[in-house]
This record gives sequence, structure tokens and C-alpha cells, in this order.
Amino acid sequence: MEKGKILDVSGVSAGYGQIQVIWDCTLDVLSKETVLLLGPNGAGKTTLLKTIAGVIRASSGNVHFNGNDVTKLPVHTRAKMGLVFISETSLYPSMTVRENLYMSSLHCSSPFAGRLQAVYALFPDLRRLEKERASSLSGGQRKMLIIARAVISEPSLLVVDEPSSGLSPLFTERVMSLLSRLKGMGIPALVSEQNVEFLSLADRAFVMDHGRIVHSGTPEEVARSNLLGNAYFGV
Repeated sequence: MEKGKILDVSGVSAGYGQIQVIWDCTLDVLSKETVLLLGPNGAGKTTLLKTIAGVIRASSGNVHFNGNDVTKLPVHTRAKMGLVFISETSLYPSMTVRENLYMSSLHCSSPFAGRLQAVYALFPDLRRLEKERASSLSGGQRKMLIIARAVISEPSLLVVDEPSSGLSPLFTERVMSLLSRLKGMGIPALVSEQNVEFLSLADRAFVMDHGRIVHSGTPEEVARSNLLGNAYFGV
């Protein structure tokens, strides 16, 4: 694994049972870098992120995180190592906002109270909502709580699946602003998205189509590439 790489994914293939969904996927994330995995719905982005996080076992290839081969490690072990996967299922609906945040910090060594206040500074709406059950929150508020749960766990890498999914344009802008602030704090992230506006947050981007990574480069290079149009419009 090259020096400076926090994540190195090499030749990964995976799927569900006998159905293969992704083939020979290779990407990497450097320290303090935000990398975008861009592609249309059904391209295989979520499957690749789940494989990186350990939710799905790779059928071939390797995943290295912080210099360690984690290919065969379960998701909870990778999370304890600092590889934190953010998805729509990352909440306890019957628990309050504060309880959800507490559950995400059980393995951390620093005091919960201090980390909670730091998270509330980033997510001021959650302070007001801390006694509300997660199930009662709006879609945008739930998304904020999901990201806050990841941040309070002191991640080494955030793996974020479709952060704008189901959100209004207003809340999408808020999520983009939040991810930009986390980038400014030096927290590396791998973000999957359909929304090409997220290119503005990225240091590099990978384009995925029909289960394969078909292009990579700087945001400017990816935006100019014909392969981006091919992935979205088949042209």
C-alpha cells in the first residue's frame, strides 16, 4: 500500500448470492482527501461501498485500510478501526437523537460529553432535537443525524452512500456544505452520488457504470469526459 493512502481497493468483485453486481473495481483514497464515486442509479456504487465497509464479502480482490488487509474482516471490526460506513440504515429509530449519538461513541476513548458538544457545534439543529426519537425526524434531519453519528465515532475514513438521496434541493445544499466543512477538518471521505454537483467537493472522482469503474481523474477531467455522459445517458 502506497504511503499516504488511507484506503486501497484493488480488483474487487462482489454481489449477492449467485448474482454478481460489480467487477474488478480499483480505487484509492489519500489522507485528507475527498473522493467521489459518481454514477447513475443501478451502477453498483452502493454494492462497492458495502464491500469496502465489510457489509458484503468480496468474491475477489483486496481492500486495504490504513495499511491493513481488511478484506475478510467483518463490518464491526472495520468500524472499530475507523472505517465508518454511512447509509440510510445507520440509525436506531426508537432511540432519541442523543441516544443515537451515544451508541456511536461506545468504543471511543475520549469523554462523550466533549464529543457531543463538538458535534452539536457542527449540527446545531440536533441540539434542539436531542430528545426527539429518530423515527420522528424529517428526511433531512435523519440524514444529518446519520452523518453526525459517524463524526462522533472519531472516524479515520467516512464512507458515505448517496447523501443527497431523497432530499430536497435545500437539504442537499446543507449536506454539501456539511461535507465541505468535514473536508476542511481533514477527515477523508469516499462519497457515492448520482448528483454531479458533488464534483465541486471532490479532490478526485471515479465514474461507475454497469458494475465497473470506467473513468477516474480530477473533477474537471471527469466533467469533460465523454464517459460521464455514456454512464448517465448511454451516449
